[in-house]
Amino acid sequence: MSSPSQTKRKRAVEDIAASQADSVQKSVGGETAAVPAALAPSLHVKARGPHPRYPDRFPVPDTKVPWSSTWLEYNPTRFTAAGVLSQDCTVKSGGWADPADPSKLSAADWAARTSYEGAICYGDQGVPRNPCGRTGLAERGALGKWGPNHAADPIVTRYDPKRPQQLQMVAIKRKDTGEWAIPGGMVDPGEAVSATVKREFTEEAGDITDAAERARFEELTAKLFQNDKVVYRGYVDDPRNTDHAWMETTALHFHCDEELGRMLPLNAGDDAADVMWLDVDDSDERYSKLYASHRLWVDRVAQNLRAR
Repeated sequence: MSSPSQTKRKRAVEDIAASQADSVQKSVGGETAAVPAALAPSLHVKARGPHPRYPDRFPVPDTKVPWSSTWLEYNPTRFTAAGVLSQDCTVKSGGWADPADPSKLSAADWAARTSYEGAICYGDQGVPRNPCGRTGLAERGALGKWGPNHAADPIVTRYDPKRPQQLQMVAIKRKDTGEWAIPGGMVDPGEAVSATVKREFTEEAGDITDAAERARFEELTAKLFQNDKVVYRGYVDDPRNTDHAWMETTALHFHCDEELGRMLPLNAGDDAADVMWLDVDDSDERYSKLYASHRLWVDRVAQNLRAR
């Protein structure tokens, strides 16, 4: 049974769900992103899989992923990373994480949360429920927010100067899983997605100490990020996801012209183990096994470029 405070929180969210959804759809450059069915995960897989910093998940078969499927025996592993707990914003000044007890969040806090998947649904304990179903893990794992955790992912492409027909993407090697990925990151509170993608790209792919080289890099990236195209906006099948916290993103495409593609230097920053121009090629395991849902989005970019 929900407590009065939980019921009040649910009502506050429901009352503004329609207006929230409208504002979310217009949040990137004032344009609405239509999500192709092939890019929207209907049955998450990586969100039920292993993560090197997580304990074993309670096994969830495909048939039991939907919340609509009754499963009285379901007993998800409970886990929130120590690094998340230490960033509790109600305890630590400047902390980026929600409190361990979600009831400490006000109705206004919950009402301000938006999801690209529609109105947020809540379970019996008054906590947000993953819109794509069970994951085998309760609480927040490595994610700071209860419910949706918003990211932005810049897909930066070029044609290889030495192989003009070969499309490449900027890829970073993640430190947590060792997988290659788009150099994205979390959207800071109140930050525009367009600002996030530029910030994350320069942080993860532009660690340049030489002043002249750094100035040139910033000049080139400023030119690159003048135009963007929304590729995807919504839920991410991410191995960090839990039943109560999950990743959502806006993936934007930026294509380098010939000169920019030749000149743009890449150097891994603190958040990445390595960075490279990676061939968009299924025969390359680094690409075929890109992190989370990233390959789906880049495949769509490649398809759109071929259709020009």
